[in-house]
Amino acid sequence: MKILYFYKFCVLGGVTTQLANRLKFLRHHSEVHFAFLEDYGGASAFEGYEHVRILGTVEEIKSYIAAYNFDVIISIDTYELYEALGPVEEGKVIIHEVHTTYSEPLQKLAHSKDSLPFHYVITPSAYMKGYLHSIGIVGAFHINNCLDTDLFQYEADTEQRPATILWVGKLDDHKNWSSYLNIAGKLNARMPELQFMLVGGYTAPDEIKNQLMVKVEQQGIKHFKWISKVDYDEMHSYYSSVAQSGGIYVSTTINESFGMTVLEAMACRCPVVVPSVGALPELLDGPLNVSLYESGNEAECVDRLITLLERNTLREDLKSLGEQKARTTYSIEQVGREYMELLERCKEERLISKKC
Repeated sequence: MKILYFYKFCVLGGVTTQLANRLKFLRHHSEVHFAFLEDYGGASAFEGYEHVRILGTVEEIKSYIAAYNFDVIISIDTYELYEALGPVEEGKVIIHEVHTTYSEPLQKLAHSKDSLPFHYVITPSAYMKGYLHSIGIVGAFHINNCLDTDLFQYEADTEQRPATILWVGKLDDHKNWSSYLNIAGKLNARMPELQFMLVGGYTAPDEIKNQLMVKVEQQGIKHFKWISKVDYDEMHSYYSSVAQSGGIYVSTTINESFGMTVLEAMACRCPVVVPSVGALPELLDGPLNVSLYESGNEAECVDRLITLLERNTLREDLKSLGEQKARTTYSIEQVGREYMELLERCKEERLISKKC
């Protein structure tokens, strides 16, 4: 099977990282190609894989598609691909994958679903499948994102550090970094020896970066470390270090179609406290749901953090449960098999449809 993935931004993290994870399974079962409209240095995630291209124009996309006899063509939240497809050849499988939670592209998909030439919709969570159904996109398939469990695993360190509260993400309104600093300020007042670490923000405007440092000072946060950029293959060491310190990963996100950084932390035995939004309750079901707090309720988040910081047995239980779920449910091998089976089923349906 020949597969083409098409996504707008070739940037480290997010969808690009997920595609690189999928490649580790799919390359043993199919010929996989990746095309992007804009290059932001994300190609390194594919470790030199030969079928990665930046195709910046419709004509370049058309020429590339014409050069290969793809069985499956997949657009991820990117509509420019459809301009290049034209009339879809019978027997081809066209899939639209939804990873975004932003309203504008989702409403665009809903309004144009009958005119765009895709046959199937895939999304990474039951939450997103339900949301798509609510806006008129019925019958989407849910296949989890996968995690490189060889990379994301606990790595002990000889250095002993004070308990650290870690936050990871872009400095944007969606990830809600300002709320993290509010929470840090409240925690700092009650537990002044706590350490606070923020990872992310490399691409943020200078104005936002300045706002960050001003707010740290306003909140009176005593021990704060900001690391604007970390290579993806080094992130496991940060999660592991926080886990070893007796600390916690915290999220303040507004919404998530999956929650990749939460899963990464869990795989590295780092307990988490996250808002009960989007797909995050799917990651933290059963006994793990004690890590959930009501979205926007900073006081509840602080209380949950303090509970985990003070109750060693509970924290250790959550570390083990989180690691087990990450490594069994979301491994590349497990998800890869499910994903490949779905593609094979879609291809078979299209072949049957062509014969009819």
